[in-house]
Amino acid sequence: MKTRIAECPLGAKCEELKVEEGQPALYRCPWYVQVHGVDSNTGQETGTWGCAIAWMPTLMINTANESRKGAAATESFRNEMVKQGAQTQQALIVAAQRTLLQRGNRACE
Repeated sequence: MKTRIAECPLGAKCEELKVEEGQPALYRCPWYVQVHGVDSNTGQETGTWGCAIAWMPTLMINTANESRKGAAATESFRNEMVKQGAQTQQALIVAAQRTLLQRGNRACE
């Protein structure tokens, strides 16, 4: 079975060459866009033309992946801040205990 691309759901052609006043003119659908990026499977840079409507599922998957990465980075940052906060709190407790001990020793003299 052959697979073919169906006609545009908006009733347009992605690109159409017409002749106006003896000069060729390229009519391009505003939904026909070039998406630049890096292919996650090969690591190669791409610049592929296609219908924006057809790109939507791919872009939505990419957005979800980037959101997950951002959430993971935020969680990692939060965990690091909690750890550093606990270390700072422990250092302050030790410093306060030393200060109290020094004051207690001075009072006994």
